[in-house]
Amino acid sequence: AHIARENELSFFAAGHHATERYGVQALGEYLAKRFAIEHLFIDCPNPA
Repeated sequence: AHIARENELSFFAAGHHATERYGVQALGEYLAKRFAIEHLFIDCPNPA
């Protein structure tokens, strides 16, 4: 990411974090409702 920024290039990080975090949040919400439990999604960005 830093090399792209330094060279004024566009960069799109589409790894697991960028593409899969919403599914994990939805699953947590579903399980919380289904089993009457509490869940907390902690978003920890990863630029790689």
